[in-house]
Formats: sequence, structure tokens, C-alpha cells
Amino acid sequence: MGCAASTERAIATVSSSSDTPTNNAKWATSRSTPSSTTSTNNQMTTTQVFAMPSLDSGSSGTFPSPRGSLTTAYSTSSGARAEHKSMSAGSQRSIHTLRTVTDAAAINRQQQTAKMSTGAGDTPVYETVERGSLYSLDYRVYIKGPQGIVSPWHDIPLFADKEKSTYNMIVEIPRWTNAKMEMATKEAFSPIKQDEKKGVARFVHNIFPHVGYIWNYGALPQTWEDPNHVVPDTGAKGDNDPIDVIEIGSKVAKRGSVLQVKVLGTLALIDEGETDWKLVAIDVNDENADKLNDINDVEKVFPGLLAASVEWFRIYKIPAGKPANEFAFNGEFKDREYAEKVIEETNTYWKALIKEVSPQLNTVSHVPEAVHQATEEAAAAAVAAHPEHGAPVALPGDVDKWHFVKG
Repeated sequence: MGCAASTERAIATVSSSSDTPTNNAKWATSRSTPSSTTSTNNQMTTTQVFAMPSLDSGSSGTFPSPRGSLTTAYSTSSGARAEHKSMSAGSQRSIHTLRTVTDAAAINRQQQTAKMSTGAGDTPVYETVERGSLYSLDYRVYIKGPQGIVSPWHDIPLFADKEKSTYNMIVEIPRWTNAKMEMATKEAFSPIKQDEKKGVARFVHNIFPHVGYIWNYGALPQTWEDPNHVVPDTGAKGDNDPIDVIEIGSKVAKRGSVLQVKVLGTLALIDEGETDWKLVAIDVNDENADKLNDINDVEKVFPGLLAASVEWFRIYKIPAGKPANEFAFNGEFKDREYAEKVIEETNTYWKALIKEVSPQLNTVSHVPEAVHQATEEAAAAAVAAHPEHGAPVALPGDVDKWHFVKG
């Protein structure tokens, strides 16, 4: 774990994709099959493609794809990854060089496209379109669907499979990373961006023995914790965000990816006086998914993880000078049935939000019921408002530091 944190800065300087630094290190050292890359005028664009269930609604339309990108296809339904290469032998030798080179200028010329199948059959595809530079305040991850740029918060369905009670999860923060990313709920099309405080990009501290986020962290689409509603069981209002999810599976996810997850339970964090639900879930394609059906199964399969999760949420703000967080229910996790009732309630609040004429958050979407409808022109303008995707900026010098907290 410590080693993964100490290498993050070096890995970030040679990465042009939205892979996490830790994940990039794994791809560079443990994958024997090269991926496809091209260069275009020293510009860098990263697009990841994810196959997802059909939207319940949406208008047709297109958005220009990044130039010159090639495709690497992965099959997750079988658990195996099969790369489809469309390069010459000379290009493949160049890719091998790119995998080992540490020249940031060379890596800045990479373009990658990763296509991921959920095994759900003939389903629409979603892509991530990055703008700006990772770790900077202009960094954005937009989601492109069959009808063009979509809002991951509003347009991606809550359910991946309602009959099986599986949900779609938007991954904002891959495991073992420190950059605090979130969907920008006040911006059109709710791109993922790095949180900031007083004009400075935010990173979570490493608190011994933890390194960054200890799970894949994200949110469920089409949910909203209403700040005008006091949750009876917690006595605190909602936190004005989509409901958060910690995905506890075996793989490090990609930022902006959409996972199909099984919800197992929930923790009720009280963060600065607000109810901040933390759903516990696992990717349905994870090797341990069949062993986990409720919150009590987690300790059997991943002993110590729930206790570590409570500790992480309790102390993660202390190095920044804030007090320890508190919890409802004495920090005990609620089961799957309870969690799904919370999800249903937050989905109801979201449905009301998108019908508001003057909402405090941005509700532009392709959902027919939404008052504020998305257009191709608005999507193009939103993306163009941010600079083209460039090399990551340097990480702060203290990101790798380990903090020690008593109590």
C-alpha cells in the first residue's frame, strides 16, 4: 500500500489516460499485451467506452469523437480481456516503447480508447471524454452516449437491471488515489471534476495505515439527498448530492466508468450536520459478487473491511484540522433492505428536482420529464468551455505523506 502511494507522482507524469496512477502502474508492469495508441499534433485525448443498458429516454444526436483514437476492447462478461489491435508491426514496437518511456512529452502524444462490454448483450455505449489537465481545476470528464454528451447524474439510469436489483454506479474516484473528484452538480451535463477549496484542488490525506480512498468511490445516478428534508432516522437533512457508493470489489475501476453493482447495505455518516449516506456495493462482475448478498456477508468475505471503512470516514478530515465525523446508528451498517429503501427515497427526490423550473442545481438532461432539456449545441458549448486534454499537472509535494491520528 505504501509503495503504491509513493509511486503515484512518478506514474502520473507518464500517464495520458484517465487510469488511476496505481492502475497505470499495474498496466505498465503486469500486462503483457500492448494497447493501441496514436498521436495527433501533440494533443492528447482520452476516451473510454462502456457498454450500458439502454436509456429509458433520450433524443438522437451525435457529438464529434476525439481524433485519431484507436480501440482496445475488453470482455468483462467472461472475466477475460481480449485486445483487438488494428496497428502495424512498426506501430506495435512504438507502443512497446511508450509503455516504458518516462518522457512526459512523448506520453503527451498518446491517445487511447478503451471499450468495455458489460455482458448485457446489444447495449448502447458510453464514453468518457476528458478535458483539461488531471489534478488541475480545469479538468473535466464528460460522458458521451448514443445521443451525444449526456449527464451521468441525470441520463444514466438508476437501475442496470431492476428485476435483479442491480444498479449503475458512476465511478468518481478509483481506489488508492487521493484526488477528490465528484460530479459537478451545478454544471451542465454534470462532468466529473476535482473538488476545490479556496481555489486549490483538494486531495485526501493518507492516514496510517490507509492510502488514499480504500475502495472505488462514486455515486448512483438519478438520486438526490434533498437538503430540505430531515431524515427521520438520522435527525439531519440531506447533503444536496447524489447518494454516495463505496464499491468493495477486487479491481481498481477507471474514473468515469459505469459499474453494474449489487447494493449490500449502507452507513449513515453525519458530515458537518448533514446526512451523507455511504452505500456499500460490489461490482456484479467481481469474482466475489456471488458470495455477497447482504451486509453481514462482507465480514465473512472481506474481514476487517467494514471496520476500516468506519474508521476511514471518521478520521479522514482530521489532518485538515477538522473534528472527527460522527455517525447515525452508532456507526453500525444497515442491511440491504434498508439501503434499497434509502435509494428509492432519494430517487423520488431526484424526480421532483428535475421538474423544478428554477432548481439550485443544474438539471439539464435528455430525460423527457426534465424541465430543462439538453441540446447538442449546449453540449458542444459545455465541452468547448474547457481546454483540450493535456498532460497531468504536478501533484502537491505532500500528497504521499502519511499522517498518524490518535484515537
